[in-house]
Amino acid sequence: MNMWTIDGLKGVVCNWESLDGARAGEFLALMNGRFPPEVFKDHLDKRRRALENIAASKKLLDGAVQSFPDVVGHQSLNSSFEDMAGFGIVFTAGGEGERLRLSLLDRGVPEESLRDFTKATYPLKGFYEDFGALQINLAMVGWICRRYGLDIPVIVTTGPKGSITDRVIPAILKKHNNFGLSHVKVVPQDERLHFTVDEKIAVQLTGGSPYPVTQPDETGGPLMKLKGGSGGVPALQWLADLGCEKLLAVQGTAIYEPKMLAHMSFAAKGHDCVGVGIPRAAFDAKDPFGTFVCIDKDGRRSVRIIEQDIRNDETRSIVNEDTGAYLPFNTGLYAIDCRLLEDNGLPDYATPPKEVLPGLPRSPKIGYAATDILPSAKHPLILTVDPDMYAVIKTAEDLETMSSTAIRFGLREMAASPP
Repeated sequence: MNMWTIDGLKGVVCNWESLDGARAGEFLALMNGRFPPEVFKDHLDKRRRALENIAASKKLLDGAVQSFPDVVGHQSLNSSFEDMAGFGIVFTAGGEGERLRLSLLDRGVPEESLRDFTKATYPLKGFYEDFGALQINLAMVGWICRRYGLDIPVIVTTGPKGSITDRVIPAILKKHNNFGLSHVKVVPQDERLHFTVDEKIAVQLTGGSPYPVTQPDETGGPLMKLKGGSGGVPALQWLADLGCEKLLAVQGTAIYEPKMLAHMSFAAKGHDCVGVGIPRAAFDAKDPFGTFVCIDKDGRRSVRIIEQDIRNDETRSIVNEDTGAYLPFNTGLYAIDCRLLEDNGLPDYATPPKEVLPGLPRSPKIGYAATDILPSAKHPLILTVDPDMYAVIKTAEDLETMSSTAIRFGLREMAASPP
C-alpha cells in the first residue's frame, strides 16, 4: 500500500507550519491510518466530479419545459398510524450543531455544560429527563408501536466514528432501553476530507492533537450509508429482513405532529418517492428554499428540487390550477421505496462555498444531497403540509418554540415515561 511521507504531506497541507516536529509525526501516523494516499485521491476525485456536476446543473433548465408536479395535500388523506406498517424510519442526527452551541454560549450557558453537546439531544424545557428532539421522536415512535401493535424499525444516523454524536447517541439509546422499540440500528456517517480552493487539506488541533479538517457526507450521506455495511449487515438489507419495503427519512433535530408520519406513509403507497413540501402563497426571486418542479427535457420527465441559483422567471410563475398556490418548497423530508435507494446511487454534490475554518478562504463542502434521490423516481409525488406541522432547531432562539410546539403536538405525554 502506498503511504504518506512527511514531504508528501507537506505538499498537500495548506497550513503545515501549524505543526511542530512531534505533531508532524503524529499527523503522519494518523493520515496513514485514516486517510492514506488512495483515500485522499478518491476524495479529491469526488470533489472534482462534484464541481463538474454543479457546473452542469446550471444548464438544467436550458430547453426544458417546467410544470407543476403531482401533488396531494395532507388534508385530503384519510391516513392512520396503521399505514406505517411495513415502513422503517431513519432519523438523521449527525450534525453537532455549531450554530446552536455558539448561540447558547452567547446566552451565557457555561461551556463545561456543553461537553457532550449535540443538537439532536439538547434538552427541551418541560420534558421527561430533559429529552431533546431525538429522544422525543424515538419515544413518539415507541408510543405509536405500542398503541397500534406495530413493529417499526428505526435507524439513527450519527456523525463519523469518533464524533460526539457517535459517542453520545448510542449511550442515550442504551440508557433508555431503545425507547421500547424492538429494532434500532445506529449507523455512523462516512467522513470526508475537506479541500481548500487550491485542492489542499488543512490541519487543526483537536484536544491538542492534529487532525485534518473533515465533514460528514452532507444531507445525502445518511442515505448512501444505508447501502453500505454497518455491523456486518447493510442497513437496507436489515430493513428488508424485517419486512420493510419503504423508508421515512426525517430529521432527528426536528419535532413533528405525529400524524405527519402517517400522512407520509399513506402518500407513499403506489409511489416510489414522496417529497414533503410547503405550498407558496408567493414566489419571490430572493426566496432561498429549494423548489419542487416537474421538468421535461430531452424526452425525459422527472421531478426535481432546484435551488435559488438555478431556477428562473418561468419557475417562479408556475401555479397550481386547482389551488392557485406557487410551487412548494422542500422540507427535507422523504418517503422512499427501499428498492429506489438500493438501485440508485447519489451523484457527487458540492455546497456553495462555506467558511469551514477561520482564516481559510471559503470553499465548497463535498458529499451527497438527499434531494438527488427524487429524479431517480419513476412514480414521484409531492405531499404538501402546513408549516406549523413541524419545527426545527437551528439556534437557541428556537428552543422555546420547539418546546411549546412539541407540547401542543401531545409529545410530552407520549414521552412521559418510555419503557
